[in-house]
Amino acid sequence: MSKKNKPNNQVTNCTLYVEGMHCASCEILIERKLLKQDGIDSVDASLKGGRVDIKYVGTEKPNLEGLNKDFKSLGYKFSDKQFKRDITPAISFKNGGLSINPKKFKNYLRLIIISVSLLVAFYFFQELKLGQYVSVDSKSALPAFLFLGLAAGFSSCAALVGGLLLSMSKQWNEIYIDKDSNREKAEPHMLFHLGRITSFTILGGVLGLLGEKISLDNLAVFATITIIVSIIMFILAMQMLGVDKFQRFKFTAPKSLTRFASDETNFKGRYMPFLLGSLTFLLPCGFTLIAQAIALTSGDFIRGAAIMLMFALGTFVPLMMISFSGVAFNSKPHLTAKFNIVAGLVIIFFAIYNINGQLNVLGLDSLNDIFSSSEQGEVVTANEEGVQIINITAKGFEYIPTSSTTIKAGVPTKIIVDNQGIQGCAYFMAANGLIDNYVSLNKGITEIDLGEPNKGQYKLTCSMGMVKPVDIFVI
Repeated sequence: MSKKNKPNNQVTNCTLYVEGMHCASCEILIERKLLKQDGIDSVDASLKGGRVDIKYVGTEKPNLEGLNKDFKSLGYKFSDKQFKRDITPAISFKNGGLSINPKKFKNYLRLIIISVSLLVAFYFFQELKLGQYVSVDSKSALPAFLFLGLAAGFSSCAALVGGLLLSMSKQWNEIYIDKDSNREKAEPHMLFHLGRITSFTILGGVLGLLGEKISLDNLAVFATITIIVSIIMFILAMQMLGVDKFQRFKFTAPKSLTRFASDETNFKGRYMPFLLGSLTFLLPCGFTLIAQAIALTSGDFIRGAAIMLMFALGTFVPLMMISFSGVAFNSKPHLTAKFNIVAGLVIIFFAIYNINGQLNVLGLDSLNDIFSSSEQGEVVTANEEGVQIINITAKGFEYIPTSSTTIKAGVPTKIIVDNQGIQGCAYFMAANGLIDNYVSLNKGITEIDLGEPNKGQYKLTCSMGMVKPVDIFVI
């Protein structure tokens, strides 16, 4: 990084070493702060080796005492000699024995406990099943969609959009880390949320205009999008944790581009969070599908826009809590590394959680199969009309078979679903290969015609694959 207007004087090189660097954000912060020093022409900070290469004008080398005074509050210490670094891992095996670095082990253990606590909180909110208290349709009052969004933000949206938001916090921090106020550091987060609310409002209105002329039920596309996003989230999480093998994947911008985007005169990069937030309208959170489907059937631009606006405002509250945590941790450089570890562990969970669900949607092998004990039962006997009937009770957040789920191939078959109070994404039933996209479950009885199914084993689950799958055997 260098100043734009270089003085026409002799430039001298020097190398200083820095203690307290933890991540790429530290590199950018040190470079920017040093460039504000008189006489310094260019700076290149490197986390690897903890060194800073400086080009300065004249014969007066940057004063170490002055630098250490200026950077003390940020947790950095400069020297012209390399600092001794503890490279011993937290846990290692030497000569057939277990070796533990007490200091590092204690720090990692503390961060793991924090991460597990966050995941337990997520599980707790999932178990509250907040969606069951919010019953909405096209005639519901608008505040009902606000509460629907709130329920979504503490459950499936937290896993998908919240995980994406966490993974981007590291990238945005690298651009805004040297800002003097948290308000400035929060700018990309606010742009993300503004983009999300804006797109949900406008596209909700478009759905209202289109009415029933289009369908949002292409689960194969949605599942593919979710898996791709989750894989990227996983890789970013591994980068946050400092896993070397994942550093080769350049989802983070090259240093030169990061510097360009962070320059206030180059405005294009600053508005990317707005675009990213806008595109979350296309991410298939189960609650989002409910709101979108209702906006679609509203038949009115204003009504459709209002429905999606209220839903987005509901999700804003928990998602903003995620943003706030990212800004708060990143306000102090020495906390950034800790935030990256906690966020990385949480994101890995969310990524696996999302991918596993979409594998269920696509009818592929998933982690659920490890714990599934489903076996073929007796073949369903066709009724007088020659139709095989599979009976399912939908209640809470599960599908409960009340008949055998083993049927013969090539015979007309129907699934009769008794909705006794389903909630969340379970409102939309999917079975790739048996059902075209998904079927919304009305209150009471819903009849699903499977036609004459082909041989195979199919998974009956919700649109997000989060409901424990029911195996249907076609023999």
